[in-house]
Amino acid sequence: MSFYFLPLWISTLFLAAFPDTNPEPIAPTADIPWTVQKRLTWDDFAGSPAPTNQHHALTSTNMEMKVKCENNQLKFKVDAVFNPKESWTRNKNSAMLLAHEQLHFDLTELHARQLRKRLKELPNACNRGAADLNRYASEAFEKWHQEQDLYDRESRHGLDKNQQLEWIASVELRLKQLEAYK
Repeated sequence: MSFYFLPLWISTLFLAAFPDTNPEPIAPTADIPWTVQKRLTWDDFAGSPAPTNQHHALTSTNMEMKVKCENNQLKFKVDAVFNPKESWTRNKNSAMLLAHEQLHFDLTELHARQLRKRLKELPNACNRGAADLNRYASEAFEKWHQEQDLYDRESRHGLDKNQQLEWIASVELRLKQLEAYK
């Protein structure tokens, strides 16, 4: 049995509260895949804030998933990507704010790894059908959103330095534990 899923992606926007500055406009660029080597810079934030938005930065990340069965083997690709066109900042001078935004992207990769692990370990995946696989993906996306929201609440959008440092350490450790799924 062979079936294909349409690419499943969810765009998530994360807001941070930091003092204002007026950034220069940046030309939009293509999505940036998560890699260990590439850390976000303020130049990656190409979007423009809505005038009514009171936050000081917004990060848009996606988890993109493509799945198919081939010779009764589940083939899949799950990518964590950063969307520059939908991400913006009003404060290009804050390293603390940039670290907060980077961790949103790192959390997206963490949940992409968790989904890759789950799909890899799924017994008889091709016999389960599209509904089951979509349910697993939906559960993964829901957990991802919940953790992103928790991160913003606990770190107060990056303003609580101690909580921010705890989150950085936790995500770094969990990414290392799932390194086999990068």
